[in-house]
Amino acid sequence: MPDSKTIHSRTAAPLTVSYRHTAPVISGWELAIIQTDLQFRITGWNPDAESLQAIPLREGIYLFDYVDLEWAGGHLRDFYKTFIEAGHWSGEATDHIESGKANKLYIHVSAVRNPDGLPTSFIIIIQKLTTAGNREREFAVVENKYEKLMNSLSNGVIMMDAQGYIEASNKAGADILGLTEDEMLGKTVASPDWKAIQPDGSILPPEQFPAIRCLREGIAQRNVVMGVQKPSGIIVWLSVNAEALIRRGQAVPYAVVVSFTDITETMNAEKELRMSNERFYYAAKVTSDAIWDFDLETKHIYRSEAFSTLSGYSPGNIQSGLDWWFSKVHPDDRDRVKNKVNQYIEQGLDRWEDEYRFECADGSYKYLLDIGQIIYRNGKASRIIGAIRDQSTQKKLEKQLVQEQLERTKAIARASIRGQEAVKATISQELHDNVNQILMSAKLFMDNAKRIPEQSHELIDKAIEYQLMALQEIRKLSRMYSSSHLEAVGLYQSIHDVVESLRMLPDLSVDFNYDEEIEQLLNKEQQLHLFRIIQEQTNNIIKYAAASEVQIDLMLKSREIQLRLSDNGKGFDASNPAVSGIGIINMMSRAESLNGQFRIESAPGNGCTLYVSFELGE
Repeated sequence: MPDSKTIHSRTAAPLTVSYRHTAPVISGWELAIIQTDLQFRITGWNPDAESLQAIPLREGIYLFDYVDLEWAGGHLRDFYKTFIEAGHWSGEATDHIESGKANKLYIHVSAVRNPDGLPTSFIIIIQKLTTAGNREREFAVVENKYEKLMNSLSNGVIMMDAQGYIEASNKAGADILGLTEDEMLGKTVASPDWKAIQPDGSILPPEQFPAIRCLREGIAQRNVVMGVQKPSGIIVWLSVNAEALIRRGQAVPYAVVVSFTDITETMNAEKELRMSNERFYYAAKVTSDAIWDFDLETKHIYRSEAFSTLSGYSPGNIQSGLDWWFSKVHPDDRDRVKNKVNQYIEQGLDRWEDEYRFECADGSYKYLLDIGQIIYRNGKASRIIGAIRDQSTQKKLEKQLVQEQLERTKAIARASIRGQEAVKATISQELHDNVNQILMSAKLFMDNAKRIPEQSHELIDKAIEYQLMALQEIRKLSRMYSSSHLEAVGLYQSIHDVVESLRMLPDLSVDFNYDEEIEQLLNKEQQLHLFRIIQEQTNNIIKYAAASEVQIDLMLKSREIQLRLSDNGKGFDASNPAVSGIGIINMMSRAESLNGQFRIESAPGNGCTLYVSFELGE
């Protein structure tokens, strides 16, 4: 026997019936289905039921006034208790009404029960049999054919009665909705198990379900898109069609057949595409780069609004073809850009980048940095999506920086030459004004020793004294302008010698603070640069500052060397470029060689402070 299923009648609560599908969809197989209340008054029927007798069926008439059955093996009252208690009965009967002719019938009766399990009505299935021996086989064949037909469909198919209760469902329909076939039958659109939404995300009320609208309006619903939440909580998107079933001569549907297709993947893909398009749209809105999308098959180019701002061309003057674009590329760059794009595509590379000059609406050229992502489909380049950035300001700054670096290099070279000349002049002056005078005095004493023999010992001793003085002055000059002394005695001692020389000057107080660890962390070149900066600045203090106090601090802070050299002298206007003489340029150059920072703070009457700092290497 067929499995029991739960369906709903038009006038009763859920019931249990032994047949999986109702008759309207199997009309023509002479299978009459009639629904009655517990007193066998007719409440519903299918078209085949009307063909049992010549007289028309009406709701409320007593079934066995319509068909006079002789029950095999007993009387109707003998089977009634079985109908109620067992819930179903199958057997044979004979119809004696049709012109005295007897028809052999196969009868199946199922009791309809409410949620409390109490019987409320009967479903009676009647089939004419040619012979008693083949009745069960014919009935099984009919059911089997129909079930195979329904369950072979990949689309979901359900049938609802006039009150919106599901009477039948195929396997695909139950699978799509995440339920079993048993769970499907008997549900209504008002069931709390259903949660339906519209494509815009809003709740779809039960009265707007395609099946309910079809029942209410009698008009077929086509390709209605709706989402249904499965018991697992996952939303499945459906494309739904609903067709009303209406009896001949009546206007009100007595049932509706609903077919639906799972379009979740399509909806998710469309949603992702919409989100992707939105991301692309808003990204193009917020970025200053001009976004473009070139379809290599159609040769059409999309350009974002930023391109109009960048180029000055109005949207109406911007053509979508590639020829227009290349016509605006500077002639000296055009062939290179074209060839590079084609070369990258031929090599199967996915990222293209180039820089070129582009003619704007006002006739001027801008430097553009163009970066494109090449997209391949089936091994063939199909699109290039890219972004254009205006590099004109950066190019201008780069040129300015190169020019400034060139000018600085020239200034340093000139300062170096002038510095070398100044050193030579200083040495020359020292030799002429100091050493030469001392040596001349020594020569004079030696000459006098020859002329005055009685004083020769005294005069020769004096000459030797002056020669030693000359030698000391020469050594002083050598230490001042040679790095060998620094290498011999070290950074601290070299700076200490400078400090001691300053302290010999009248009315000048010098304070020197030094982190002893520094000398171990610096190489000889770094030590020499620091020493020369200190030497240069102390010379400036002696020559120009008229200071009474000098402070020299050479300290290590974390991994940074910090030099601070200050005086309380008369100062100068540090913001005036004219005061940046050879000495300051030399000190700046040495700070740059240390990859460090150089700063001088000074103002007239407020002394001067020099700062140099640089990071130690790894």
